Amino acid sequence: MPDINKLILKMKRQPNGIRFQELAKVLEYNGYQMKTKTRNITQTVH
Repeated sequence: MPDINKLILKMKRQPNGIRFQELAKVLEYNGYQMKTKTRNITQTVH
């Protein structure tokens, strides 16, 4: 819990200096779940 509070304070002080992993950690602590996004990239030949 202290780590989460430190991250929240950092977000308030330096909103532009937050890494995605830090944001994800706070969101997961609050009950959100990360979903993996898969890309189906196909090449069509004409």
